[in-house]
Amino acid sequence: MSHPAPASGTAPVEWSKKALAAAVFGLLGFVTVWLVFGLLAAALAAILGHLARHETSTQPLRGRGFATFGLWLGYFSMLSFPVLALIAAAAFPAWGTWRAGQDSAQRAASLDHASRLFVACEDYARANRDRYPSDWNDLAGRYLPAVELDELLRSPHPGGARVAFEIVPHDRPVLPAISDSIIVIQEIAPPLAREIAVVYANGQAATLHNPAYDGP
Repeated sequence: MSHPAPASGTAPVEWSKKALAAAVFGLLGFVTVWLVFGLLAAALAAILGHLARHETSTQPLRGRGFATFGLWLGYFSMLSFPVLALIAAAAFPAWGTWRAGQDSAQRAASLDHASRLFVACEDYARANRDRYPSDWNDLAGRYLPAVELDELLRSPHPGGARVAFEIVPHDRPVLPAISDSIIVIQEIAPPLAREIAVVYANGQAATLHNPAYDGP
């Protein structure tokens, strides 16, 4: 039903508050559809959209377009939720598998870096009266190319430090009976890394729980 335009000098036609609310709740429901609040907002948008369309057809109010927009956006959001839930349920195992593969690759890289640093430190010790280097820069040049040393010291973990390994001071020579319990090189990993790489005095590389771990 159409309504004649108001005569000149009369008050302008008012907006339907229900239509405006339908549009607002429709947008809220659409952008937060994966939340319970989003579903409630979408449902409110659909209800208010129906009411506003009826209201604008029986009263001289503006906002029918907003009412229709909120109505259909609300229905679209509610219908999208189960589809999104199915996609998330299917993607979660794949994400877990990918993440586990990333963690495994990063641990392997940490172990490789630590082991190669250990070999260089042992070479240095044999040439320097059984002493380990006091600084990583002591290895640059003769024992490791500077570029390779920088690469080995860099953390393989996202957000890791540029120098992610440290030499743990220890007496040398290490007795064979305790060489498998003395840590000589240790990784400094970021809080999201579950484990750190270490190398024992006998050259064995292993991983231990990261004391700074702050993940789930």
